[in-house]
Amino acid sequence: MWKCPKCKREFKNTNQDHYCGKIETIDQYISEQSEEVQSILNKIRDTIRAAAPEATEKMSWQMPTFWQGENLIHFAAFKKHISIFPGGEATTVFADKLTGYKTAKGTIQLPLSKPITYDLIEEITHWRVAAVKGGNKNNQDMDTSKMTRRVYDIPGYVAAALDESGLWERYRARPPYQRNDYIGWITRGKREKTRQKRLTQMLEELQSGDAYMGRGYNAK
Repeated sequence: MWKCPKCKREFKNTNQDHYCGKIETIDQYISEQSEEVQSILNKIRDTIRAAAPEATEKMSWQMPTFWQGENLIHFAAFKKHISIFPGGEATTVFADKLTGYKTAKGTIQLPLSKPITYDLIEEITHWRVAAVKGGNKNNQDMDTSKMTRRVYDIPGYVAAALDESGLWERYRARPPYQRNDYIGWITRGKREKTRQKRLTQMLEELQSGDAYMGRGYNAK
């Protein structure tokens, strides 16, 4: 693990792109990028706003975020690409249109070396809005055959946090019931502060590898 000497956060990859300081607004976030990237981010922002006119803007996990009852979609700039985070099921739903793009659970990377596909961002945002309004969520990509409880989909902000922390491998190594319980516990929080606190606990427990929901855990 690599620890940032400035903010002391730990990441799987050495020199992982991240933000150490506190960014309060999307305008501030965009202003701190290069002029070329600012132009792209502003167009992405305008594209999402047009596709989701009822959504509100905010910063979440230090990323520009559109909120509509839940986190609708995030976007963020990195050294060689811009990522959008529309939720865990998006890469499956749009798999045929994402050929040639690097993806992870809930994450789509748009390389700066290629033209940005704003039409695709618009389509994905329309889909997210429809999913939020309809309350229609797909199951996560895991074995749920033995589960009798509700199966939760991974929200975009959780996927983004796992992506940023480099903890996807440790998350996927957990038994399906633990993965599902974590997501359900986080998303049931009524306030964002509560959800973020629970998310932080999950990340810390995945990092330590010896705890689950505040209890000891020994992986077999």
